[in-house]
Amino acid sequence: MLMSVFKEETETKRVIFNVRLDLAKRLEKAKKESRSISKKLDVDSAIDKALEKFLKKAEKKIYEVKKKKGMVSPLVIGEKEHQISEETDDQETADESEMSEDEQ
Repeated sequence: MLMSVFKEETETKRVIFNVRLDLAKRLEKAKKESRSISKKLDVDSAIDKALEKFLKKAEKKIYEVKKKKGMVSPLVIGEKEHQISEETDDQETADESEMSEDEQ
């Protein structure tokens, strides 16, 4: 089995943001403790995962609000564009109408 000796670098951008004081203190303490056992915390991956989850929700909510205001543009999640067609919305409305009639 061939093992790579080079780390694959991903493009990054430094972003500064505020966190609660108690979390910042715990993070600093955990970093210090991990260094004392010759380890390094992978904080970057944890932040990336949390931001990805948050941004998916934010992008979806922004799309929904814009749609209600008639400012519809393609739903963009991550770097990919997802066009939500009006046909899908019309079909859902039709399905809901049929359900209401069936329930009566």
